[in-house]
Amino acid sequence: MLIIVVSDIHRQTEILDKIIAKHPTATMFLDAGDSERHDFEIEPFQSVKGNCDYFIKNKYRYVPVLNHGIYIIHGNNYPLNHDSLATLAKSQNCDIIIHGHTHSPYYAYHNGVHILCPGSPTHPRTKIGATYGLIRLTEDEVEIKIMKVKDDE
Repeated sequence: MLIIVVSDIHRQTEILDKIIAKHPTATMFLDAGDSERHDFEIEPFQSVKGNCDYFIKNKYRYVPVLNHGIYIIHGNNYPLNHDSLATLAKSQNCDIIIHGHTHSPYYAYHNGVHILCPGSPTHPRTKIGATYGLIRLTEDEVEIKIMKVKDDE
């Protein structure tokens, strides 16, 4: 299963169609907040509320996929260090946690938990540039990649 993960698009929804078109085999779409849009405006993405969101209600989201649990938060009201994120994921019986807010992409595997911040495909804050995440899941394996939007063009 292929999952596209974005965060912090800040109203620029046109990027979502471009990213989806690059990955036609993707079957799940997750947003870690700050779309600044209604849920229906960013479908098929499942979103959480970011600090700039006024229309999205869920502050967190639990997504069961195959043998995995994915927990999604925005991160503006939570310590974004590896220990805290891994503890939160485990408390929700999840082996993957996704957050946004920083606009800076990273992936880590810490204490048995995959931690992903996809960065931002529209408002990057690092030299890496605009990014999003891809998660490839099987029953037994997790593969996570940070993708550069520019490399996709």
